[in-house]
Amino acid sequence: MLNEAKAQRVLNVPKQYFWDRLRAFGEIKTLLPDNILEVKLPEKFSDSIGDVRSVYLGDPYPGEVIERLDGVEEGLSLTYSIIDESCLPVSNYVACVNLKDFSSTETAVSWCGHFVGDGNTEDEIVDLLEALYNLILNNIEDQYKKSQS
Repeated sequence: MLNEAKAQRVLNVPKQYFWDRLRAFGEIKTLLPDNILEVKLPEKFSDSIGDVRSVYLGDPYPGEVIERLDGVEEGLSLTYSIIDESCLPVSNYVACVNLKDFSSTETAVSWCGHFVGDGNTEDEIVDLLEALYNLILNNIEDQYKKSQS
């Protein structure tokens, strides 16, 4: 059964700032510094559609997650998926992050992931993914505030 996890809200961050942080696909550790132990990129990584990153997570699901950049609509949306086996209890995972100007200093963000659960209750996985999405949103907002001080 296909499941959905999502986070939607308006951030006090200009859209271009958010986009620049999100679009740096190889720099995901800067968005989740306390949760990601390491990110490995292939030698020919170019931050382009089809590129993959290997993300190594700590608890509660330690191990490797290989993500592929599947689509980009510049400044508006980014789509990625988990490929191969993953330490996360999901399969067929694909997510899309959509951005919209709310004002000159605010961005409406919708982060939505779809997946099939593997080995845990779907509610637990939804909670985990939504917590990660919201943590990324919080971190981007906090990092923007610090950059303005």
